[in-house]
Amino acid sequence: MIAEFTVPQFVSVITAERSPGVARLGRGGVDLHRSGSSVDDMTATVPVPPPTVELTPAPTLRNFPDRDRYELWSGDELVGVEGYERRDEHTLVLLHTVVTEKYGRAGFARLLVASVLDELSAQGTKIVPVCTYVQSFLERFPQYQPVVAEQ
Repeated sequence: MIAEFTVPQFVSVITAERSPGVARLGRGGVDLHRSGSSVDDMTATVPVPPPTVELTPAPTLRNFPDRDRYELWSGDELVGVEGYERRDEHTLVLLHTVVTEKYGRAGFARLLVASVLDELSAQGTKIVPVCTYVQSFLERFPQYQPVVAEQ
């Protein structure tokens, strides 16, 4: 069975409001409100930039549960793959992110991961990020932290 999802050209994010007067401490105990640095917690929203190349047709995310992977397609051309392993009914372990050489270094890995995380979040599925790219993505875009399973 294949599940197909349309991937938006621009990934939208939801902004969480902060409580006034609450200090947020970054790495090393620095008060991020006073230092002007970005906040490294899940209430921060960092816009996910679109790929630097526009594809026609727009990329489509497909889930292939029999192959344990999501695939990003543009028409009949494979753009990238997000491999996973199902831990239980509500948790996926994200194992690797691969983008074909033709689409490398153009933001399609970022689009693939954001699309997968958006889809899983909408389903109420949590992730365990084993893939180093996904781990790095979660650090850059902390608004996706709620989809990470508690260890």
